[in-house]
Amino acid sequence: MSRNMGWSRLIMLISLSLCLIPLLSACQTIKLSDKAGAGSTSTASSGQGGGAAQTSTDVSGPWQISYEVNQEPRSAHLNLVQTGNTFEGTGTDDHDGQNFVVSKGVITGNHISFHKRYHVDENPNLPPIVYQGSFEMAKTETYSGPYMSGTYNLAKAGSNIGGKWDGQKEGAATSAAPAPADNPPPQPVNTGKAPHLSGKWDAGYEFEFKTVHSSLYLEQDGPKLVGHGIDKNSKETFSLQGNYKFPDIRFVLKYNAVKGPKGKNKPERKLEFRGTVSVVNEAEYQGPRLEGKTNGGGAWMAEIVK
Repeated sequence: MSRNMGWSRLIMLISLSLCLIPLLSACQTIKLSDKAGAGSTSTASSGQGGGAAQTSTDVSGPWQISYEVNQEPRSAHLNLVQTGNTFEGTGTDDHDGQNFVVSKGVITGNHISFHKRYHVDENPNLPPIVYQGSFEMAKTETYSGPYMSGTYNLAKAGSNIGGKWDGQKEGAATSAAPAPADNPPPQPVNTGKAPHLSGKWDAGYEFEFKTVHSSLYLEQDGPKLVGHGIDKNSKETFSLQGNYKFPDIRFVLKYNAVKGPKGKNKPERKLEFRGTVSVVNEAEYQGPRLEGKTNGGGAWMAEIVK
């Protein structure tokens, strides 16, 4: 593999993300510009004159949702069925495999709301978790398709518990552009087949206006990913856990606590990575590539070491 490992592409993505930082929402997962325009996002038509908007949005299908509980990143998978401007469905939390029901889903213009309920059969009187937010068609460097985000709230024992959430439709992400016709790759690869991700990877991501270079060691077992690695800049080590369903990938790096000089210790911290997997056929590199956004809004990319 070229030692450049496509870093020029990564630097371009990072530069773009830095330019967009003032426009990013506060949601702690995928960061999308809320400024409509060419190559950006567009929202569903909300109509004018105060009348109810006609809904042309279809949310039916599988979704990946990210949310926070006590500042801890969590994720879930949903399967929704829409009828008119209402929808319902089922889902599973990724961290513990707990099932839930999605009910009372409504789309009005670009506004979306639904209830998330656990243990519906055993205890139908449990209060629902109420999700509200907005829906839009997004287009960024790493994702093109339906996107929704907002806040959730649970009224429990006289107090409110809530946070932020967002979601993207599975399988809607765009793939990498093909190699130029006048510069064919020396070793063609099958770009439509889901690659196995076990192995050593070179990775880079933008964090606090700096580019962090890391070595990752991934082990794939079906849809599950585990691994470990080290940041080349700071020599900090981390473990990794995640999920992979081609072309979508999500994992969380858990950095170990570090004892520093003069009591300047670094506590344990976590960083979420979400994006897509593609197989590229370029002159400098042929093979699987991972790229997307961190929960801080920075671009990231990884290529396997051959």
